[in-house]
Order: sequence, then C-alpha cells, then structure tokens
Amino acid sequence: MEAHEDMQRILEAGTAVVSDVYDSLGLVPAVLSEEIAPLRASEKFVGPAFTVNGVQRISDERGDRAKLAAIDAMPEGAVAVWAGNDIRGVCCFGDLLSEAMAARGVAGVVVDGGIRDAEYLAAMPLPIRTRYRTPAQAIGRWKVTAHQEPVRLRGAIQDWVEVRPGDIIVSDEDGTVVVPVADLDRIIARITEWAAVETESREAIRGGMPLLAALERFGHL
Repeated sequence: MEAHEDMQRILEAGTAVVSDVYDSLGLVPAVLSEEIAPLRASEKFVGPAFTVNGVQRISDERGDRAKLAAIDAMPEGAVAVWAGNDIRGVCCFGDLLSEAMAARGVAGVVVDGGIRDAEYLAAMPLPIRTRYRTPAQAIGRWKVTAHQEPVRLRGAIQDWVEVRPGDIIVSDEDGTVVVPVADLDRIIARITEWAAVETESREAIRGGMPLLAALERFGHL
C-alpha cells in the first residue's frame, strides 16, 4: 500500500515538480525526449518500469517469440518501456500486442520507437507514448533481444536516459520523467513540500505580488 501511495503522490505532483525537485538537489532530471509523445492528450500514468530491449536486424524469422514472452511476463501496474535502439521505419507493436498489454493491467507504455494501428490504439484505455507511427511491421526487421534489463531511451536534456527495471516512470501532459529506485525516497520526501510552496506562490502571484518579490519570498518561480 505504501508503494502505491508513493507513486500516486508522484503522479499528483506531476513531472514539472519532479523535475524541479531534481534541480533543487543539484541533479539532472531524467526527462525523456519530447519526441516520445502521447497518442492522446491529457493522459497521465505512473508505475515501475518493465523494460523491453530490441535491435534492428534483417532476418527471415516468421515471428518474435522473445517479444511475446516479454509481454506475457508484464505484471499488473507496470509501465512497459520499449527501447528501440535507433529503430527506424518499423513498429515495435500494434493492436494485438497492445490488447495483450492492456489485458495484463499495464499502467502505461513508453516506446522509443514506433507503433502502428494508431487509430485503434488511440481508442484503447491504455495510455501510450511513442516516437513515431508507421504501417510497417517489425517481423524480420526488428526483434526483441531481452526484457527486464537496463535499457537506454532518448533524453530531452541528456542524449540518452538509462532505465532500469523497477525505476519509476511518471508521465503527464508535460512529458515523461524517470525516477531511479535509488532516488525515490528523497524525491518523495521533497515533493509534498515543493508542491505546497508552488501552490502558495501561485496564489500570491494571482493576487498581484510582483514577480521579483515572489522570487525573494519563495526562492524559485
């Protein structure tokens, strides 16, 4: 229950607050590339990362058993994190595998790569963020190499962001941030305080306080 409550606190605070908290600690927030965008607006989700790694490789294989095994292993509440590793032109999955992830109770999906059947996926309740859309399938062109190992996704501030299994993925209208497990306790400890200060400063500014005075009082804007 406590872990669930912690994740909900992160989601309610939002990615902007999480990013600011990292900055306040002198750390670079692990923000994913703005190219990894939602299929639908106004969606948010949070959960532990379940990573899927893959590589672009031409082959005569008729199916990707490792990809199916990865999806079968996804637990309820996880965020499926697909690392395409410079995948181009082909999708990581489409409608059938999205239905399989939804059936397993996946909280959300982040794809540094492509999806297809976009209209169908956008109508599903499963939140998906993806780098691109394409009609081309991956079979014989891109394959899963492993799941539940460290992966790299494109970053917004850094070129690449590492995601390890179990790291917390939080995603909302502003973007997607990775909170490594090692950082979780101190980020949680700062979030409530930070959000309260932001609420107070917002009310003061709405009431007409000059911005320079607000900066002096609250320390950041």
